[in-house]
Parts: sequence; structure tokens; C-alpha cells
Amino acid sequence: MADLLDYLDWRGDLDFKASSFNKVDALMLSLISYNIFDGFLDDSFAGRKSMQEILEAFYKAPDFEERKDIGAMINEKTFDVFEKMVTVARFKDLQLTAYKSVINLGSTEQFAAITFIWGKTNIVVFRGTDDSIVGWKEDFNISWQNPIPSQIHALDYFDKAASCLKGDFILIGHSKGGNLVVNTAAKTSAKNQKRILSVYNFDGPGFENDYYLQPGFLNVKNKIKSFYPAFSIVGMIFKHPENFEIVQSNGSAIMQHDPLTWQISGPDFIHEEDFTSESKFFYTTFNEWVKKISTDQRKIIVETLFDIIEASGCTSNKELVKNRIHASAKMIEAYAKLNRERKNEIHKIVRVLRQAVHDSLPMLSLINVNQK
Repeated sequence: MADLLDYLDWRGDLDFKASSFNKVDALMLSLISYNIFDGFLDDSFAGRKSMQEILEAFYKAPDFEERKDIGAMINEKTFDVFEKMVTVARFKDLQLTAYKSVINLGSTEQFAAITFIWGKTNIVVFRGTDDSIVGWKEDFNISWQNPIPSQIHALDYFDKAASCLKGDFILIGHSKGGNLVVNTAAKTSAKNQKRILSVYNFDGPGFENDYYLQPGFLNVKNKIKSFYPAFSIVGMIFKHPENFEIVQSNGSAIMQHDPLTWQISGPDFIHEEDFTSESKFFYTTFNEWVKKISTDQRKIIVETLFDIIEASGCTSNKELVKNRIHASAKMIEAYAKLNRERKNEIHKIVRVLRQAVHDSLPMLSLINVNQK
């Protein structure tokens, strides 16, 4: 079994001239985008800093230890990967520019992007969902809001990058970042689309069926490379692109979403033949349920869920874990205070979900039979 840290040992001595940029390199950059670069780079494309300069900035930061502790939902070795990348020939010559991070409670947005430059190639990476509650709420808002604020910001960021930087582009994103890169490639101008070499989507939420019939998406369809672990939940939200690879992970259940659990052999992933039955069941059940409820009902269930979570007083998953007893009491109290109309609407939506689960059970049985 080998992960991204092992990959740096195996292939770190080979620069991109000796061995071209590949899917594992893309996953590596998607992971390190979760590091907190605030204060080290501004959001202008005019200035650049080397990997070494950014690492030294981390070391000198008075809040260095806090920056390393990215959150309960992000692998604690994420900074270790960045630290090791700086020492190897493959990545040490990358330059970084235009770091932008937005947390906006009012508009329910969590967005971050950074661009890596190697020669004439610009690698734009959109961060996935961080540890903030608002970030998770924006993810859930994908079910009813179109576009979500991060999709608007991502497209704007890329269009600015295309106007400021020469050369071609690679777009990369993990989790919500995967959704953002696909949407950005599909929505940018035809002129900018021609400059996109590849789009790497790592376990990102998908889109509703008609999205994949739009001309903008069809223009870049063959440039999109999608990857999912065998146990995928995030990537099974709505329909995913038709062409994809299933990656072996040593994580358990939902933790297979973590890039550091994905298994690697040389410049490629170790693959699985199919998704797990649980992942297929979620895909069928969730998407059937969403089709049967209105956009307004989707909004109600998301807002109710997060009204309850926000009643805990916590702003991050790390705080929820740390204060779980107090937070749980506050959330139970918040649910009890919901008015009757809101509770009745939630119960109605949950009944539709139960029916979707019941209708999907025969599908689960077929899946299990086919896997024997």
C-alpha cells in the first residue's frame, strides 16, 4: 500500500521534464490547497513566490501550529505533504500566485483558490470544503441553489487568471473543488476553453442530468478526468460524468474521501472494478429522493438542518467535536423549538426519503447478487 507521501519518495527526483504531469500530481496539489496560505500571498496574479518562500513563511508565522491544525475533517498530514514537496525536484520549482480565500456567513460561501505555475503551464486549484460549518452548508445548498456563490467566485477567478497569465491551464479540485472546476470549464468562454489542457475532478459532487447536455459542458467533456474512491458519498450527489476511474482506498467508509487514503502505484492509482454496494445505494436513493421533492422543500430541509447545527454556537467541525456534549444539547433544544409548520414539512420530506429508500432496496439486492 502506498500513498501520496510514498509517491514523493518514489518519484520526487523526477521533474516534469523527465516524467510529465499526471493524475497523482494533480491529487497532490488538490490536497495541499487545504493549507492556510492567508497572509503569505495576495489575490493578484502579478506577484509570485516559490515553494521555499511559502514554506519559510509558514515557519515564521506566529500562528504556525494553528495553521497546521486545519480541522477535524482534513487529514492532519496535509502540511507534512506540502513540507515534503518543497524538498523534491518534482515540485520545488513550482511558483505560487493569486491565493484567494472567502468565508462569508451572509451569503453562505466558503471558497479558496491558488494557482501554481510551471513554465508556460498554469495550474489552478480550487479548494474543497474546509472545516467551517458555512462551507458544509454551501455544499448542501447545491441541492437547491444554482449557482452557489463559490461557483460564481471560481468562474470569476479563472477568467481573471486567463486574462492575466499567458500559456495553457490545468484545473484541479477535490470535493466541492471538483464541482467547481467542472463548472468553471463548462461556463467559461469558448476562447478560454481552448486554453484548458485538462480538468481533474476528485470525488466532487455532480450536477443534474440536463447540465451534461449544455454546449459549454460538451465543449470540454473530453478534457474532464474524474476520480472516485470505491466508497464515495460526496461524488454520488447528483449525476457524475460518464467517464471516470474508481480508486482503491485504505480508508474506512466516508474517510475514503480523504486523498491521503488513495492508493498509488508509480504514476497511477490502484483501481477498483466497481463502487461499493453502499455507494451505489446512496447514489440511487439520494437522487431518486431529490427528484421527488421540490426546490423549496430542498431549501427547507437544508436551512432547518443548519439552523439546528448553528444553534450549537460552533463555527467549525473542530469546535463541534471539542464541545460535542454542549453542542448536542443546544441542537436538541433548537429542534424542539421549531414551529409546528416547519416540523410537519420536515416530516413530509423525510417520508419521501423513506419511500426512496424502500424503492431502492430491490436495487441493493441486485447489486449484491451481481457482486457475488
